[in-house]
Amino acid sequence: MRKSTCVRIVCLLTSLLLLLCAIPFSIYAAEENYLPSMDESSSVYLKHLESDRVVCSKDENYLVGAGSTVKIMAGLLFCEKLEAYSQQSIIITQELYDAIPHSHGRSLKLTVGEETTIEHLLYAAICGSYNDAFYVLAAFTSGSVAAFVEEMQARATSMGLKNTVFEDVSGIVDGSRTTAAEVAQMALVAYQNPYYMAICNTVSFEFFSSHKAKSHYNNNKLICVYQDQKYYNKKCIGMSAGSTARDGNCVVTVAKQEDQTYVCVVMGGKEKDGIEFGYRVANRVIDWVFDSYTYMQILVPNTKICTVDVATSDTASVLDVIVKDSLFAYLPKGLELGKDITYSIRLAETELEAPVQKDQFVGYVAVLYNGQVLGTAPLYTAGEASRSSIGSGLGAIRSWLENRAVIAGIVFFVVGVTAYVVIAYILQRRRHSRWDRYFSDKVELPDYMRTPSREKKDKK
Repeated sequence: MRKSTCVRIVCLLTSLLLLLCAIPFSIYAAEENYLPSMDESSSVYLKHLESDRVVCSKDENYLVGAGSTVKIMAGLLFCEKLEAYSQQSIIITQELYDAIPHSHGRSLKLTVGEETTIEHLLYAAICGSYNDAFYVLAAFTSGSVAAFVEEMQARATSMGLKNTVFEDVSGIVDGSRTTAAEVAQMALVAYQNPYYMAICNTVSFEFFSSHKAKSHYNNNKLICVYQDQKYYNKKCIGMSAGSTARDGNCVVTVAKQEDQTYVCVVMGGKEKDGIEFGYRVANRVIDWVFDSYTYMQILVPNTKICTVDVATSDTASVLDVIVKDSLFAYLPKGLELGKDITYSIRLAETELEAPVQKDQFVGYVAVLYNGQVLGTAPLYTAGEASRSSIGSGLGAIRSWLENRAVIAGIVFFVVGVTAYVVIAYILQRRRHSRWDRYFSDKVELPDYMRTPSREKKDKK
């Protein structure tokens, strides 16, 4: 009995493991018809961090111009290498100044001989998105911009970004390329760096140098209300945003509300009639996901899931089966338990034999949505069942009958008895046949018992 139960439990666990291994990465295919419009961008990637789910995407693995997203990798490396020296002074030498291309877009207008601190340049680069600050810091950190770009590429390789190629530190030079999915992966690494996030999430900063002192705003319009109020989103936290004529609007941010966190990437956003669609699409998908998804409790502790039959007990013939764990899942809002969300129950035994203890393990329940497994939990008995005296006897008989040696002995005995009876019957028939033939030849039969054939034989 125990061995049989163990075998059933092992089979049960194996089937559950195989079931879980078949879970696909995303369970939201059914909601594709309800996704917000992303037509004004080349690619989009929105990932829920707590559940590690991609909630919506558009051509996330399509190769696109990296644009301003190269600044995330550059800014991350700056913070990792220079945070400890942030208060150190730096003078813009001729060599550092020569690292700045003649045409470099957004500029802080640094000059030769200008003195400031490394931290002021970090804020100018990461928060203000000033390209000349990126070039100066790259040359200062690695000796040249080219050497720093090689470090950026090496770091991308170590992150597993197989499609990402860097040709520049600011994104204004042609050739850098990536995908929305890989930008998100890069952004998640930067998100783990507190110093980088503190800088990129700053709304405004003061830049002080020997030549100037001026206030500047964050270039990311999602987090800086002073840039353009129509794009501001209070849910957004830092990261990077920028635009080039070649690669369009590229917007990367982290959105957070209560206990829900997302990384959002929009690549190749269009610009039309004064509207920067990189910001527009980012806001659209961020607002949509907070309105559409939430964490839902799909298993409540001590909730009855099913019942299980009990044998050989005079106190209970059926026991309730409950879960003791609490289970939450990230799901679309408005789903109903038992209707949209269903349960698949796997019991180790269809019938328990008394005595049964309270909280005795009996199997597992899998919670399903759209045919996908959201999670599993063990099942336990809600009560107990004592064993009856008659049940004890029946149980002993059952255990005795389930013993393999006993079964083999019974089978052997039955086969032996059957063989004996058959053989004895055959032998008895043979003896009777011989006996009849012997006496039929020796005994004189009366006339009325003689047959014609017998009379002819006697005359001879």
